[in-house]
Amino acid sequence: MKKILIVLLHLFCILSAHAAADTMKTKIEQAINTKGSLIKQEVFSLENIAAFRLDPIKITNLEQFSITSGLKVVYKAQVGKELRTLNNYIDIEEIDGILTTLDYMKTILRSKVTPGSYSEIKYITKSGFELLLFTVLNDKNKLDWNFSIQPNIEKEGVFLELQQEDIARLKKLFLQAKEKL
Repeated sequence: MKKILIVLLHLFCILSAHAAADTMKTKIEQAINTKGSLIKQEVFSLENIAAFRLDPIKITNLEQFSITSGLKVVYKAQVGKELRTLNNYIDIEEIDGILTTLDYMKTILRSKVTPGSYSEIKYITKSGFELLLFTVLNDKNKLDWNFSIQPNIEKEGVFLELQQEDIARLKKLFLQAKEKL
């Protein structure tokens, strides 16, 4: 009886972990990886920044007549000795949160107020795309703001430091992407 209970408990843990992994995927990623269905995938072009590329993407399931939209984040990362192109995805519902975050970050920078201690302002999507405004010590040994993006927080070592001016460019890019969808 104990062996059966242990086996059932182990099986439950495995199934729970698998179910949790599936729920962490974005809707757009699930649509792209749909098996056994006729899928149409449309990828739109945007003017991008050098650090990474955002591709608005629309997936149409031609059998179920459903459309799923979002963004594909394309970036380069050093994997061992190799430079690889990797992807991450952002659901269309998360774009407004990103735009709000970029507006807030821009407001913080315009105010010229720097906190007296280490601070972070960040937004992380379901897939792990992170916008981060954080304080660092500058040349004068005073705290100053730095802006960065991590295309996927699960991939270590991919940390893209950007200029504060890139916040406005990123907002424009996300607005263009939203219009395409």
